[in-house]
Amino acid sequence: MPVDVEEFLRGLAILADNQNMRVTLKQSGKGAAICGAICFVGGLVAGPLGLAVGGTIGGVTAYKCLSNFRTVGDIIRNDLTQEEKWRLHEHVVNSVRHLHPTDVAMLMPLIMNTPSLQEAVLKTIVSFVTNEMRYTIANN
Repeated sequence: MPVDVEEFLRGLAILADNQNMRVTLKQSGKGAAICGAICFVGGLVAGPLGLAVGGTIGGVTAYKCLSNFRTVGDIIRNDLTQEEKWRLHEHVVNSVRHLHPTDVAMLMPLIMNTPSLQEAVLKTIVSFVTNEMRYTIANN
């Protein structure tokens, strides 16, 4: 039986969730606007000291408001286009090619129960998410 891409990706999403893999989504333009606005107000209110305090408060506020995290599993389940799903599937299958994966029923349990295969698959997922999708993996 050939590998069902959707079922395979569900397994990858579970593996990524088990490892608590997250990406950070940043919105630099909004962050700069928030930081700049608070810094500006601080400068108007308290002069040079207000600029320093406003810049600090603005930076922290922008970080708290706009640096949000999503799990890699959620991205695999919901955000990938059909082409990206196929490419991720191909990347992972190529990383474990020596197993000759032909059946998800055999492949996914093998990956889930073999730490060295998990590591190879997770490295492939990280590579795909950072290089192909341009996300930043958050440190756990």
